Order: sequence, then C-alpha cells, then structure tokens
Amino acid sequence: MTNILLSIDKMDPSFAKLVDGLSKQANVTVAGLEGFSLEDVDVFIGKKLGVSELETANRLKAVFTYKTGVDEIPLDKLAEGGVILCNSHACSSYIAQYAFALALALTARVVEFDKNLRKGNWSPTLHWKSLFSMKVGLVGYGSIGKEIHKLLSANGIPAYTLNRGKNYDGISTVDNLIELCEACDLLILSLPKTEETNDMFNAEIFAHLKGKYIVNVGRGNCIDEEALYQSLVKGELSGAAIDTWRQKSRGEAKLFPSKKHFEKLHNVLLSPHKAMQVNDGHDAYVMDVLANVQAFLDGQSPRNVVDLTKGY
Repeated sequence: MTNILLSIDKMDPSFAKLVDGLSKQANVTVAGLEGFSLEDVDVFIGKKLGVSELETANRLKAVFTYKTGVDEIPLDKLAEGGVILCNSHACSSYIAQYAFALALALTARVVEFDKNLRKGNWSPTLHWKSLFSMKVGLVGYGSIGKEIHKLLSANGIPAYTLNRGKNYDGISTVDNLIELCEACDLLILSLPKTEETNDMFNAEIFAHLKGKYIVNVGRGNCIDEEALYQSLVKGELSGAAIDTWRQKSRGEAKLFPSKKHFEKLHNVLLSPHKAMQVNDGHDAYVMDVLANVQAFLDGQSPRNVVDLTKGY
C-alpha cells in the first residue's frame, strides 16, 4: 500500500478531511513542518521541504504542496531523483480579485481620501483616476494572471502581456518588458520567485513607468525595493500597491514591511501578504490537493505539475 507523509503545523478540519479521504487508499502519517524522515514514503504532502529531509527519501515518487509558491522546496534535488512536484492554483481567482481591488483602490485613492477625512480634510484639490480608462499590463500570465484578465475583460479594460510563446486568446502581447511598460498605464505583477524574476523591476524599468502604477500580488523578490522607494519619493511612479515584500512577519509584535520607509509615503498602498488569506482559502487549497493526490493514486496524471527547471 502507498505510504503518504503529510507535513503540517497543526491539525485542523481541512487537514482532517484530507487524512480521512486518503486513508481509504493509502497509509497516511502526519508529521510537523521539519525534522521528519521520508524513508519508505511514496508521496509527500507539505508546504516546504528541506534538503536534509529529502536526503532520507528512498522511494519518493511525488510531492504535493498545498499552496502555489514552491520556493521552499529544493527543485534541483527533486529533479535529480526523478520526483514530480505538483502545486495548487485553487485560490487563483481569489488572488485575482484582491489584485483587482488593490488596483481600484490605488487609482481611486480610496485609502488616501479616507485618511484625510479622518483628520477633517476633505481633499478639495485632489482628484482620482479611473481604472476603466486605463490599459493594464499583466506581468505573469499563469493561472492568476488569466483570472485577472477575466476581471479586466468583464469591465472592458484592455489588457496586455508578454509574448512567451503561449496561447494568448483575447489579450494583446508585446515582446519585452519595456514595451509593456510603455504600452500600459498600470501593471499587475503575479510572478513566481525564480532567478529570472529577481529584481526584474529595477531603476531602469521604473524609468519607463513615469506617471504610471504597479500592483504586486506575486513574489516580493521581483521588485528592487530601493528603486521602487526612490521612484515613489521623486513622484516618478504615480503609485504602487504592494502585497508581498522581501521580509515577512514571523509573529513579531511590530514589523514594517521594508527597511525603506514606505509607511511614510502617501502614494503607496501597503498590504501584509493578504491576497491568499481569504476565509475559505486554506480549505480550497487542501481540498484541491486531496483531489489531485486521489487521482494520482488512481493512476491518473496529476494536475499542476511544476516544471522543475523553471520553478513554476
């Protein structure tokens, strides 16, 4: 019988349903987030995997992660061992909705107006811009980008993305990032964390975004925060809404999102990595993984197989 190891922080109703569902087809063992052994384990389910744990594997065939990002898993080691990796895109529509909300709030200056009125200031000289009169560039056209595109299309907002040889039905394409910056008024980023995306948005790119906006619901590594800060301070970039940062709270009583003082700027929306933290998001991820693992155990090809050479 297949042996499955489930790595979790703590048991909850969603994980209990997963264990119950898989126990009909396999032997399921539950472990913590680290310090476990993969000896005689055929399938691993978890959100991160260390090299030390992976080195104990002797018959591992597949890894399933109950989230989208896979940067906490040693992809090169999985490739060496011929192990497949599957992530989950169950919350893509939720993340897209959050990105769309950030774009609306940013261009309409909703938070800025709210803060001013709480001080009795009616902002009589300030005006907002309509997202519906803009062209939007999607930097990242995977499952999240496609869901964002649906929202843009439903509201008649023209969308563009980079041509990377895929099927781009109903969306305009350009050949490089600079062309995308120049063609659009606002960019929405939903990129994975890879070497290729590291510091993709730097001073050179921000120079092509004067008077424009960016929204990031992808990984924080894609933005050079120093360059972003300087562009906002100088008023070159009209505004930014950032949900993911280089650093992330690990339970500290107080932690600003960056070493740069973005919290003092009026033209940036600070979001604490909330795009995926919708009420039923965790359950959606876990149930998606349950269905995918069950299909794998039944001999079917699993969904969402990650390209281990690309990292997504």
